[in-house]
Parts: sequence; C-alpha cells; structure tokens
Amino acid sequence: MNITIENKDFENDGIYGILTGDNFQCHVLSHAYDSGNGNGSYIPKVAPGTYTCKRSLHRLHGMDHDFETFEVMNVPDFQGKPVTGILFHAGNYNKDSEGCFLLGKQVTFGPNGGHMITESKVTFEKFMALQAGVNTFTLTVK
Repeated sequence: MNITIENKDFENDGIYGILTGDNFQCHVLSHAYDSGNGNGSYIPKVAPGTYTCKRSLHRLHGMDHDFETFEVMNVPDFQGKPVTGILFHAGNYNKDSEGCFLLGKQVTFGPNGGHMITESKVTFEKFMALQAGVNTFTLTVK
C-alpha cells in the first residue's frame, strides 16, 4: 500500500493538503509552524520525502484510552529537535495537531474564523477500516 500527501496551502491556521491512497482520498491538516525566515511563511513538521508508517497503539494528551493508528517513522529533525510521535488521527483545527496528520472530508471556515477540516472522526475511521490487515505502508509527502 502506498499513500501520498500533497501539501497545497501553507496558512497560519494549518497546512492543508490532499491524502490519496488505494481507493481513498481525503483532506489532511497538519500543524503550521513559523518557518523562521522572517517573511510570515509556514511549514509542516514532516518534510517532503518518503516514510514508512507503522501500525501501533497510542494515547493522545487528555485521552483515557489507547487507540490504533499509524505512526510515521524516521522523520528528520525539525528546527533542531528530534521528531517522534507523528500519527494519523482525528481533529479539526491547527491546535489539534503537533505535526500529526488530521484527516477530514473537506476544508471550510470554522465557527470562530480560520480554516478547519470537517467530519474528521468519520474520515479517520474510514481510513483505518481500509487499512484492515495492513501493518505498514509507504507514505510520500510532497
């Protein structure tokens, strides 16, 4: 299985793109970080490249139980610090990600302004259902 994420919009309220896999496509949001170059541009934590994603159990901050998802392995250092724990999961806003990939049906304006992705929980569950029996896959980030 091969999955591609193509980042398209680099906004202060998130990095928005399209995830495409075998018989599946959705919107994706990851946290926007200041590029540090002084021009107000934003970058994602996961650099363009090819990665292996591995199925495992994880618990996000504030959760009282583990959930099954995929972790992006061997992500290069980001802003001089090691990167671990990049997951695929549900969430709607930039604040719901610390670099992880949030999956959703579409990008829209949120009730408090700014962009968000919709129907994230349902989209994430569909993504995981399509990965039944898959323990690893290759992810290409563009």
